[in-house]
Amino acid sequence: MKKIYYMLFLLLTGVCFNACVSEEEDLFDKSAAERMNEAIANYKAILQDAPNGWVMEFYPSDRSMGGYVYTAKFDNGKVDMASEVSLSSNSGESWPAGTVVSSQYRVISEQSVILTFDTYNLLFHFFSEPKGSSDTDGYASDYEFIFMESSADRLVLRGKKYGNTLVMTKLTESADSYIQKILDMQEKMDAVPRMKMIVSGKEYMVNMAGKLLSYTETKEDSSVENVEMSFIYTPDGINLYEPLTIDGVTFQRFVYDDATGVVKAVDADVTFPYPTALEQFCGTTTRWYFSFDINTVKGEMNQELMDIFKNSYDANLEIMNEHFVGWYLGANPGYPARDSNPHCMGWESNWLGIVDFQLCYSYNLSVIDEATKKVEIKSIAPGGNYEYYEYLDPVVEYVDKYSPYIVTFDDERLPKTAKMVSTVDDSVWFSVSKQ
Repeated sequence: MKKIYYMLFLLLTGVCFNACVSEEEDLFDKSAAERMNEAIANYKAILQDAPNGWVMEFYPSDRSMGGYVYTAKFDNGKVDMASEVSLSSNSGESWPAGTVVSSQYRVISEQSVILTFDTYNLLFHFFSEPKGSSDTDGYASDYEFIFMESSADRLVLRGKKYGNTLVMTKLTESADSYIQKILDMQEKMDAVPRMKMIVSGKEYMVNMAGKLLSYTETKEDSSVENVEMSFIYTPDGINLYEPLTIDGVTFQRFVYDDATGVVKAVDADVTFPYPTALEQFCGTTTRWYFSFDINTVKGEMNQELMDIFKNSYDANLEIMNEHFVGWYLGANPGYPARDSNPHCMGWESNWLGIVDFQLCYSYNLSVIDEATKKVEIKSIAPGGNYEYYEYLDPVVEYVDKYSPYIVTFDDERLPKTAKMVSTVDDSVWFSVSKQ
């Protein structure tokens, strides 16, 4: 009996096998090579069938630098690329945003169909080219991408080595026009940085420096999680790299309201409200300069602070043969490539009237009390080039010693001047102005 059962099993298995083989022959009436060649031809045609080219939303490295907009027009192996990125060389050459740089591309097959930008393009390979003999990966970014999804107007690709998603959308206007809209939106939002995010009525303090949204979330078990999400500017707002969910609310795309300055999520109850003057100062993406006159040893500050700075000025002249021509609070020139802190106290030091050197000490600018306009200004760590100018330590220590400060602004909506008066000793004060 067992033998009969076994024979029946073999017979049924054979029938199923023959059916599967027949089905497979019906499904794959072309060889793998033929199907791959057809896919390559299809992607080549899609890339070239775009009179104005494509928008590419590119995220370099580990996404800690945010996202960058590129445009690309493909034509038989040649690609004309432009970007919101502005570059310059030590020799004085410059490539402002919107500059078109041409190079080569290919659509090739490996295990999948790949778009490769395999000849050098200054704009695009800036993030992947080596920065020196000991830095072979640069910013560790992709220049080869695997096709994941496709339609006539939208392509989704994934970086071959580092895995970041690259979204390409067909342009319906000129590349110049699109990039200018990106620059305009970035200027609007950078001028008035957001520090609060409201999700269904619940408020979160956020930082949006360097195309990186970061905030702290308290979980149900009382644990604290620091969340970071990169984003990219669009003509009408920003897009997060991927959907973010907070308190059950999921969102990704935001639009900017020109009338109110509010940034609101599409299809979700999430907003970045227009910031107060104090929030604009503490989240600044620009520089607020101290005013001083070395010849008279006077400045927009109390005399003791001016005298301390004058001592540092004299030391700089004696040791480095340089003059301090600028002193500011605000955007860190080394962030994010060389310094993890977006804000600093910085100085511009001029050598022989020829070149200005940037140096800084990383600072934290934080709101203590909105009602009284109290702000903390505290040093964190030496920043770029500071090691050569440590005679500025007394200045850093003095500003730290008398923090926190009460701030008075010249304009509550778009402040350009801020006067700080110490809460420790109200005879200690200084003013800074946005330039």
